Amino acid sequence: MEYLYVGRNELVALVVGLVTGFLYSLLNLPIPAPNVLGGILAIIFTFAGYVIVKLVRKQITFGRPNSRSARAEI
Repeated sequence: MEYLYVGRNELVALVVGLVTGFLYSLLNLPIPAPNVLGGILAIIFTFAGYVIVKLVRKQITFGRPNSRSARAEI
């Protein structure tokens, strides 16, 4: 079972992305990501499709794993 939750890594990625975007914009550099909304949405919806299939198959759940199930998987 995979668990999907917003944790420390996701928050760090958010901050790094915001700082990077700010700096690239400030320095008038091209962003290191798709610079069209369609490209960004393709990446987001690819992940969303992955999550939906995993949810239908009951292979993923939202929330943090409890300590018992995390130890059982090791």
